Amino acid sequence: MDTTPLRVAIIGGGVSGLSLAYYLQKLGSKEAQQIDVTLFERKTTLGGNAETVWVDLGNRKQPGKPDSPYQRWADLGVNDVNLATYHRLHAVLSEIGELARMKPLENTESYFNRDGTIALTDDRDLACGVSDPAHELSKAEGGKLAPLIDVVHQSAIDLVESGRITPRYTVDDFFDSCVAKPRDMLAATADHLGIIIDWQDPALSARLERIRRVIYYPRISAMYFADDRGPGGMPLQAPFEYYRIQEGGSPPDRRYFEHGSQHWLEALAAHITNPETQGPSVKILRGIDVEASLSPQGVRLSERAASEARHWEADLLIMATHAEDALPMLTFGDGLSDTQRGLQHILGKVRYTRSYSVCHTAAVHMPPNRNLWRTYNIEVRNPEDTFFPYRIDYVANRHQNDAENPAYNQAGLPQFFVSLVDDLNRIPRCEMLDRRPSPLNEPAALAAAAPREAGYRNRLPPLDSALETKAWTLFKHNVLDANCLEAQTEIERYNQTIAQRRCEGHLDVCPLLFVGGWTRGAGLQEQCLEQSEHLATLLMKGTDDEGY
Repeated sequence: MDTTPLRVAIIGGGVSGLSLAYYLQKLGSKEAQQIDVTLFERKTTLGGNAETVWVDLGNRKQPGKPDSPYQRWADLGVNDVNLATYHRLHAVLSEIGELARMKPLENTESYFNRDGTIALTDDRDLACGVSDPAHELSKAEGGKLAPLIDVVHQSAIDLVESGRITPRYTVDDFFDSCVAKPRDMLAATADHLGIIIDWQDPALSARLERIRRVIYYPRISAMYFADDRGPGGMPLQAPFEYYRIQEGGSPPDRRYFEHGSQHWLEALAAHITNPETQGPSVKILRGIDVEASLSPQGVRLSERAASEARHWEADLLIMATHAEDALPMLTFGDGLSDTQRGLQHILGKVRYTRSYSVCHTAAVHMPPNRNLWRTYNIEVRNPEDTFFPYRIDYVANRHQNDAENPAYNQAGLPQFFVSLVDDLNRIPRCEMLDRRPSPLNEPAALAAAAPREAGYRNRLPPLDSALETKAWTLFKHNVLDANCLEAQTEIERYNQTIAQRRCEGHLDVCPLLFVGGWTRGAGLQEQCLEQSEHLATLLMKGTDDEGY
């Protein structure tokens, strides 16, 4: 029996890298061979696309008390989850003591355009507030629009789950068929849901076209993995698999992270590096940018851009980075040129969008009618506009459910927003809020973070000092198009082959595997955990007994 420790290196301290370390530790405690895990993160903070910012909104005044700073937080990237479908995340949060910090959000949406001709609010989950019947989606077109949306929605999800379509079947394909042949596409689902639709209604096709242009295409364009060329050419399974997990369940259980999403990841890091945690040792090295040389004999990692570079040795390297960032960090040694070419082909299929996430007070980005402001505000573009950059505007007060938080609700205004925009200049500098250190004692890493440590800001050229201190980040995510879905299938096949050959004792195997948001579905946190658990199982057992 081999008692030599298996040295595993992970590059990337986002949810995928951290959850992989967690599952390796959990599963590794049951294996005969000891393993040691070292995770490298180039920043001093953890989180990847999960980034929390604190802002100071002014002085809070209370009778008989001195003025005090009124500080709030906002998540600039990952900002909520659905505990009805995030089963792995639920289990992890419970284990590390973070489940109580998951608070119900206000799940409301607004669809609008600037001239006021489109003004709809989806208020079915509005528990405490005011809804104008003139704009309620449930009352639109005499109450005929909302039931039809439910039928369309479930029909798309059923089609995706049926396995009868390929990644080349697009959102346009689905809606074109719904408009042309509504009964053929939707009748079975309507019967199943018990929703009565008049299939002879001459306005039915126009109503379906309205659902496409006013609800789904703007909403899909607001998804973080959206294609900036417009949603029509995206695979149907991309947005509707997202809908199924992020907004599904009976009923959904949408939650936000109290004090931000980075908090739970820092808590996970503290849990897996605690010497008292059962299982293999996990070390997390922050603020270290590394590159790696690969050979069939192992991995040599070196610190980049350091006057006195440090080095580490490992038997196996797992990349938990964006696809486009992985290969530039790697050097493939003798005997691995075929593997390198194959990975270049796979990873080259994944392309990225880049957006700026900004915390601000620029109300001009909200619907012109203030009574339409909701948690998620989605602007409907003109049909002639063929460019759909990722764009959504959050009312942070609603997202953090101030109505159910007396300490915040009684403070009243100010309201503050988070917007995803394709250009920083879309938000006036004077309306951007300043980034402040976290006022919490723990985790200390968040309080000590410098602005350039945020997200991917350090990939940008130097900016003026006034802008550097503002509460924004550079946010990037893979586009979930057909090529990306093919890459996910191919990288899974690659991972399985490498893991199996290693378990069989082959000596010519590349010591490299992949996890990350781009490798599984839409890259939701639950899917990152699913992929990490799956890969850890492959490494520990050579197979995934539960299937994948």
